[in-house]
Amino acid sequence: MNILVILSLLAIIAGIILMFRDEIPHSDVIIIIIGSIFLFFGLFIIGTPTAIDVYRGKTTLEITYKDGIPIDSVVVFKDKEK
Repeated sequence: MNILVILSLLAIIAGIILMFRDEIPHSDVIIIIIGSIFLFFGLFIIGTPTAIDVYRGKTTLEITYKDGIPIDSVVVFKDKEK
């Protein structure tokens, strides 16, 4: 998934650069940029843990305590190597 994030960022940058050139119509470049932005943010939505990931044991819950009181909790994906 990391490669898709990098490719979507490169497509956004390439679209911005192409806006300053007259070889491609601006409407096509705007469609490329908007599609890349949707792809970029969509990958982050796909990458967030869901309740089924917790149920299946793919994630762990990390709780931060201060003076014995829980102040923060984070759901983290387990390493695939283990």
